[in-house]
Amino acid sequence: MANENLTLTQAQLATCKPVPGEGGKALRAYCPFHGSDNQRSLRIDTATGRFNCFACGAWGYTEEARERWAADRQAERASNPKPGLAGPKPLAAEREAAPTAARSDLPELLATYQAALPGTWGAKYLEHRKIPLGLAQQYGVGYAAAGTWPGRPWKWGRLVFPHTEPGGEVVNLYGRAVGSNEKVPKKLRHDHLPGTKGVFNVRALHGEGPLFVCEGAFDAMALIAAGHVRTVALFGVDGWRWSWAREVREIVFAMDADKAGESWRELARQAVLRGKQVAYLSPEAYGGHKDASEAWQAGVLRVGAWPKPGEPEPESADALIKRQGWALIESTVLGEQVVLAADTEAARQAPAGFAIYTMEEVGRIGDNPAALRAVHRFKRLMGGTVTGVRQEQKEAPQLEQEVLAL
Repeated sequence: MANENLTLTQAQLATCKPVPGEGGKALRAYCPFHGSDNQRSLRIDTATGRFNCFACGAWGYTEEARERWAADRQAERASNPKPGLAGPKPLAAEREAAPTAARSDLPELLATYQAALPGTWGAKYLEHRKIPLGLAQQYGVGYAAAGTWPGRPWKWGRLVFPHTEPGGEVVNLYGRAVGSNEKVPKKLRHDHLPGTKGVFNVRALHGEGPLFVCEGAFDAMALIAAGHVRTVALFGVDGWRWSWAREVREIVFAMDADKAGESWRELARQAVLRGKQVAYLSPEAYGGHKDASEAWQAGVLRVGAWPKPGEPEPESADALIKRQGWALIESTVLGEQVVLAADTEAARQAPAGFAIYTMEEVGRIGDNPAALRAVHRFKRLMGGTVTGVRQEQKEAPQLEQEVLAL
């Protein structure tokens, strides 16, 4: 690549306005290779002379470091004239060293990634996962182009999510490899920088209503996109600290529907011991998918009422309609979920994405499965209200009122 193994001359360095950082271990400067004077995105290691730009990916060595190595190699050859016994090659060794980012660098680095997100492979990947770009930007998501992630050299870019502590400090970054038509190997997809972990969407720890807790950042974005903005991601089930939840009264665990996700039970037990009200999303909420992110992408994420641990049965449809005016049921005739509402006013409060039938409409359709299917096709296509149905055959009613344990 054109931005690899460059040389930073003394003249360039003088115009970059370097400032010391990391206790003298590095310099931070404006990058001369992409011409930015907005952020000091260039880090120069004072010991090795290696530099790396977190914005454009340029890396290489200072002119002074190369001259020093050339002198060292010349001295090595003079003291070791035998062919085939060349001394060490520090330049080659240093080339493989990973660029690093100090904790104090993270806010500026994250801002660089956030500004870079629109129009990238990261934005395209968000679209693929059904996450609106504007929504992702509201929650601090960015994009690290190939070569700009502070870790091993990657040929893929990364969607970047901040780890934040309750005080608002960015303490780490999570990067999900994207940015290529090739399938990214699973073992290379996820990367966190070394150091402390925080949570994604830390502002959700403050406020009213239940706090949704999930494992991954994409699960959190799926729940946020579904309207549950008080959601945090733990970046792994071991990342939770109860000191963060002092203001939280009710927690809904939205963990993966796999073996790892079963660890919500231990978290739930700890929450109860601390006086929290605890609930969870059952696997049915994901419509057969592994987690909230996959369910949202497939259009089947259904977050309604959630059972408490130990509750044997969800509320009946009649009880739900009496309490809130509507109920989500499974129709055995239609083979899908529909909403039953007490009346048109209650129907306006029902969740979007489902065909809605008032009790009056159900009475007009009557005990006719064929009529129900015909009406349903028009409902899904055009909406509207059932004002009458011609009855030509009679069969037993089939709207089975089985409320899903969401």
